[in-house]
Amino acid sequence: MNIANTSDLTEESIEELELCISCLGANSPGTTFCRHCGTPLTSYAATGPLESLYAEGDFWRKAVAQAKNHPLRQNAISLFLVFMVLAFLLGALSPR
Repeated sequence: MNIANTSDLTEESIEELELCISCLGANSPGTTFCRHCGTPLTSYAATGPLESLYAEGDFWRKAVAQAKNHPLRQNAISLFLVFMVLAFLLGALSPR
């Protein structure tokens, strides 16, 4: 009888866990970021002032991690970032 009660509790706690959309890791309810991979799990992660910085960086961290052993991907990401910085500087320095 104790075993049945234990399995019911385990099933309840498993149902309450939230799965990460990136790594499918289990997280406790209400968690803003995945504790396994750091992917944002809630809309607050994208709207909070400091949390949004981390949420936006999640994409770049994963892109760079996947490009680690692929020089073509590394070069493409590097060129994109350089062009973005140049576009920002040209936009900020151009006369209006």
